[in-house]
Amino acid sequence: MNNSSHHELSTGFGRANWLLRRAGRRGPSLWRISRFVLFGLIIYLVLGLVLYVTWQSDSLNLQAGGIADRTIKAPHTATFVSDVTTQERRQEAYDDSRNIVLKSDPSIATTQMTALRSALNNIDAIRSGATPTASANRADQIRSAVEGLSIENAVAISDLSSAAWSRVTSEATRLLAVAMGDQISPEDVASVKEGLLERSNTPMVLSERTLAVALAQPFVQANVEVDAEQTKAAREAAAAAVEPVMVTVQEGQVIVRDGDVVTKSDIEKLDYFQLLTPSHNWQQFIGMLGLLGFVTLGLVFYLYKFAHGLWQSRQLLLVGLVIVVPVIAGRFWFLNTDLRFMFPAAAAVMLLSVLLDFQIAVVCAGFLALFLGIVGGIAFDVTFFAFLSGVAGAAVIWRAERTMTFLWSGFAVSLATLLSAVLFSLVHGSFSVMGSGSILYSAIANGGMSASLTFLTFSVLGRIFGITTHLQLLELAHPNQPLLYRLAREAPGTYHHSIMVSNLAESAVESVGGDPLFARVAVLYHDVGKVLRPSFFVENQANRANVHDALDPRTSARIIQEHVVDGVRLARKAHLPQSIIDIIQQHHGTTLIKYFYTEALNNGEDVDEAEFRYPGPKPQTKEAGVIMLADGVEAAVRAASQSGKLYEESTEGQNGQNVRRAAKLQQVVDGVIKARLDDGQLDECDLTLKQIEQIRRSFIKILEGIYHPRVEYPELKVPLAKPQASAPSPIEVS
Repeated sequence: MNNSSHHELSTGFGRANWLLRRAGRRGPSLWRISRFVLFGLIIYLVLGLVLYVTWQSDSLNLQAGGIADRTIKAPHTATFVSDVTTQERRQEAYDDSRNIVLKSDPSIATTQMTALRSALNNIDAIRSGATPTASANRADQIRSAVEGLSIENAVAISDLSSAAWSRVTSEATRLLAVAMGDQISPEDVASVKEGLLERSNTPMVLSERTLAVALAQPFVQANVEVDAEQTKAAREAAAAAVEPVMVTVQEGQVIVRDGDVVTKSDIEKLDYFQLLTPSHNWQQFIGMLGLLGFVTLGLVFYLYKFAHGLWQSRQLLLVGLVIVVPVIAGRFWFLNTDLRFMFPAAAAVMLLSVLLDFQIAVVCAGFLALFLGIVGGIAFDVTFFAFLSGVAGAAVIWRAERTMTFLWSGFAVSLATLLSAVLFSLVHGSFSVMGSGSILYSAIANGGMSASLTFLTFSVLGRIFGITTHLQLLELAHPNQPLLYRLAREAPGTYHHSIMVSNLAESAVESVGGDPLFARVAVLYHDVGKVLRPSFFVENQANRANVHDALDPRTSARIIQEHVVDGVRLARKAHLPQSIIDIIQQHHGTTLIKYFYTEALNNGEDVDEAEFRYPGPKPQTKEAGVIMLADGVEAAVRAASQSGKLYEESTEGQNGQNVRRAAKLQQVVDGVIKARLDDGQLDECDLTLKQIEQIRRSFIKILEGIYHPRVEYPELKVPLAKPQASAPSPIEVS
């Protein structure tokens, strides 16, 4: 592209953006402002009314051992005597083991020593019996002499030499005497028995010491008992010595937390602050109304500043509906805290994502989560899981083009809910394996309900609010649709033109952040009005005379203009979405039918330019603007190609061969775009200078692939056939 054409194109771009900026500086209309104010006021009044009707303050009727259904904080700082804590401290002092008074019984040690010696004498008699017996029989006799003696130790004792046995009996007697010399309470008997081996310090081999311990252990018994009267007196004295306990609760300190077990101390604090008395806390009610007001104000401000397309359509009502309905339902749902993670708040966000826009859905998800957190009792966990699950579902279902997408979005909601619930249970220290099953069930139910509600309502809401969904677009794009089928059969040239334009528009719209699927489907129907008079349009005049040669320019122009009106009528009769009907109306804007206008001027007629312009309106959306440019560019490039003016010969490459290159393609594209800009056709859509340049590059890239120079194949010169003995085979002929 030469410098002059680039300068002209840049000048056109600058003019368009100047017009857009000027339109933006005109300021919002009073109707737009009043509409948003009314929108916010209705939402606030509805939510405030629901809060008032269902109002329950922090006044509770809890019992110790129950589960708190909300988090309650102290309304002010207070210090008071805690009877519950004082009683607990006194009970601890009463139960202190140091208060137990023991009395000893010396006769128990003498009795046990006598019993041990008797057992040792019996074993000695067994070992020195006159009648020899088998080793196993002797071991059994030894075990019967000492209760609890193992068979291994009994066999070892029977096999000991006389000297070793003497050392073992002496050590066993000594160990028992040492142990019983101490005061042994009933609870200390086991530990004393286990410590006998450590007390065995006589120089003996380990096996002999082990046998001595095994013989002494069964005879260790408690030699002291509790003195009941003195112990009771000591405990009562210790409990009486405990002073009353003073408890200080700071303002804002959590008394009982949602989901925790309520203790007696919690009940005492709630009773002190009179929070157990069933009465309305109007201060809390006014505070919650104020919070709802701030969130509503933030929502209205965002929609007013950044969602310009909503204020002039029924879609603003859709946003209000999908926010208010879940908040009202959540007000009742969250009364049962066990079901809070099962609430399908994500369905509202997913509906906004699939019907409107992902960005709007994410922002509204934040406001919806705040609303739910407020009506759910200032619950941060509700806010967090509602926002996270909503965004997860919206990210998956955005621009859903298959029904399976709804299933995957439900899975994403379940996963986000599960992670949120687990993390909050870990934060609160309430996570358990048993509780994880309930969390998993809630998460799965949430995902299933959210996906099901979205799938069952998105199509109905789309039709009510005039929104074309992607699944509906895919259905409309099928070649068997009546209008497309008729267009392909009765106006094949127009149908082919629509296919080409759809490729250009889809790529360009995607490059500027629009909806490429909508652009592709809308383009398929943009010229459907030509099906009523296909022969009046050049793309359908193959091997035919041009019927316009017999008509005057005004009549021809009127017939060309009417394909827009005819297209709208056919589209409405076929119940096409309004968004596609808008494209049919806007794809030519108010452009001039230059060919017949020039012809009328050349005929010397008194011409009114308005007679040769399309009825409009001009493109109102980004997609409509791109489709207008794609329609004009495709027709112009195709005309240049068919006339042989698209390529030029140049001597380049190796050996100086001639090369055909599409140097004029960019000039054609730039010329069409510049003409639309100079004519003010893009003044009412939100395309910027940068986006128009992106559209231009996208057009050129695709058109260069379609209209690339082709190699001319040389003619095959067939030599004269030589006489052959037989006719050639069919394969040779082919």
